[in-house]
Amino acid sequence: MSDIVIYGSGKTGQSLMKMLQKLNKTAVFFDDCNGFENHGNFSKNSLVLMSPGISPHASGYRTAQKSGAKIVGELEFCFPYCRGKCISVTGTNGKTTVCEMIHKILSDCQMPNRLLGNGGVPFSSQVLETSTNEITVLESSSFQLYRCENFAPYVSVLTNLAPDHIDWHGNFDEYCNAKKNNFVHQTQGYAIFNLDDERSVKLSKDSRVENLFFSVCNETANCYWQNGNVILQSKDKNLRLHAPDFAGFARHNLSNALAAVLACACVGAPAEKAVAALSEFQLLPHRLQQVDCFDGVEFVNDSKATNVHATVSAISGYTQNLALILGGSDKMESYDAIFTNIKPNTKTVVAVGQTAKKISDCGAKHGCEVVIAEDFKQAVKYCFHLLKPIGGVVLMSNACASFDSFHSFEERGEYFVKAVEEIKLENKTN
Repeated sequence: MSDIVIYGSGKTGQSLMKMLQKLNKTAVFFDDCNGFENHGNFSKNSLVLMSPGISPHASGYRTAQKSGAKIVGELEFCFPYCRGKCISVTGTNGKTTVCEMIHKILSDCQMPNRLLGNGGVPFSSQVLETSTNEITVLESSSFQLYRCENFAPYVSVLTNLAPDHIDWHGNFDEYCNAKKNNFVHQTQGYAIFNLDDERSVKLSKDSRVENLFFSVCNETANCYWQNGNVILQSKDKNLRLHAPDFAGFARHNLSNALAAVLACACVGAPAEKAVAALSEFQLLPHRLQQVDCFDGVEFVNDSKATNVHATVSAISGYTQNLALILGGSDKMESYDAIFTNIKPNTKTVVAVGQTAKKISDCGAKHGCEVVIAEDFKQAVKYCFHLLKPIGGVVLMSNACASFDSFHSFEERGEYFVKAVEEIKLENKTN
């Protein structure tokens, strides 16, 4: 049997196998349900390449540890093969958007780059094709960073930090330790942090390279927003860049944009062109996406809000009458922060899915009645009829993962969109 074992045969596992074949190395697959693809065992001579979805609590992981095998993740294994500079973005929320923004800026500046990583194109699928004159923009999740000991991008970005994936990591400290692997091994380059996020600032003290900060309001940051302008400042110079289009971003996306501009400046992108590139940036679907508006009611799909931090951020941006839909699969988070941040404009909270009872109980503790719906269509219909006489926004911002009923947050968001379409049609025919 080969000494290289790929643990997990999903998208990342398949990509790792193809990479190894290009390197003329042989490997076998292992998963907890089926064991090895042919007879074999973990041994102290094994190199185990872990797919990012495999929990450290998985039985096969514990068996591999006991055997003395060397266990590494995709980022750790692939990084030595990455030529050129790497920008790695992590954080509880916003990392996909920041990566897309960086990719847009670099492309508009005609700087060769490729966008890889979490949820998109696996790092292992293209790392052997990278060249010294291009930049790899890498979205790095806590799952991927968990097993990193030598991963050291030229620019690291931490967008924000809040409890998430506690079911996978075991506790918040372990989650934070995984996120720190985005920057703690850097010996050159820059580490970028969110000055508006207390937990991110605290983690920045563990960086060993030059720290830079972004903020939507703090003028001590290296990149901040002020009266329609993006301000970039360093020891040597200050730039004031007029950016009227940034005013249309919600607060969290303004923060994302500032992070992207700062990261691109670190690899030599002209600041003026960076700001101009984002004036045309199209936000990704399922992230506070306006789906439709009829009979005075707006419908917003925020299915990507798979944790409490994202939902709290979402509801803070609305002053209109609000009907909030929550729920999904349990990530072992507390929902207290949602109910302590709810304002009088929230006219109802509806919970759906595996976590509905848990959310309802949390609401009751804070004096907020939560309606439990059978499914998302029933929830949308209830919210629509409640708001129709007074107008407002039906916001699905789940604060939970989607895996109780859907394969992904995208599928859940598409179901919400379809439910809105059906309710619109039903309303017309009545």
